[in-house]
Amino acid sequence: MSFLADQLIGEARRRQVRLWVDSTGGLQFAGEGPALDDRFVMLLRTQARPIAAKIGAEAPDRWLRPLTGARGDGDALLYLIPAAGAGPNAYRSWSGAAPAGLRIEAVLTPGREERFSEAPFTDVSALADRIAERILGHADRPFGVFGHSTGALVAREVTQRLAGSTTAQRALFVAGALPPHLMGEPGPDPTDQELLEYMNQWQGTPPELLADTGFLSTFLPTLRADLRLFHSCRRAVSQADRAAVPVVAFGGLQDETAPRGLCEAWRQWTAGRFTVRMVEGGHFFPVTAAQEVLGAVARELGVPSR
Repeated sequence: MSFLADQLIGEARRRQVRLWVDSTGGLQFAGEGPALDDRFVMLLRTQARPIAAKIGAEAPDRWLRPLTGARGDGDALLYLIPAAGAGPNAYRSWSGAAPAGLRIEAVLTPGREERFSEAPFTDVSALADRIAERILGHADRPFGVFGHSTGALVAREVTQRLAGSTTAQRALFVAGALPPHLMGEPGPDPTDQELLEYMNQWQGTPPELLADTGFLSTFLPTLRADLRLFHSCRRAVSQADRAAVPVVAFGGLQDETAPRGLCEAWRQWTAGRFTVRMVEGGHFFPVTAAQEVLGAVARELGVPSR
């Protein structure tokens, strides 16, 4: 039974079928029509209990780190997907900057912080499937998804997967990122020195860490994997991929990697309302201008002023 459940979970992810456990402990699933043929649906239903037990055993706190309040707090939820190489700890300023009524959960992916020993994802399709599953099994109120830099590209893919499974998502927020259709062809893997130069451009890593060879020897493999993940996000614009929810593109006025023109280009990725918001700061403006960014997010999500 356990072996069959494992096989079905693997097959569901290959077919891009979302699996999650609802508040009653029951198995739920959603996906495109061809992926859910009658035989596969029958197998999922007959194995619903062992599949739900296996998915439920993956504790949500492995994937989600609360940055504000307790689970019961907040009128709306915001899921944060960090930038390449970063984890929730890089956004510590959000805990004090979030307006009352906005609960924030940061996504903690393998390869960083307490999940450092786990192999990082290098393909966005597989990662977006897993994040969407965790959100579907966790969101208990209206929510938005916020992605920073590479996290913005992942957030778009997650939003695409959530569209057929929930109506609770109110907005997609993309920050400091170029849209998928403007990404160039991937080149050869960068050298360690080239990775260091990228990190200097992003201006998000303290100089003392960049000079620490021990830190670099453990950090660079994760960053290298994240760059492969970044390149896997390259897409042409298509009607089917346009977000059904409003999209807000944030940009830093001093961020040369994603100037206003690139932020404006995200307009092609939504079928609904689109807004650009430029704020003071470089590439890590979501951290340095946290109060302004989160204030705008809260207003978009309808969090009442208090």
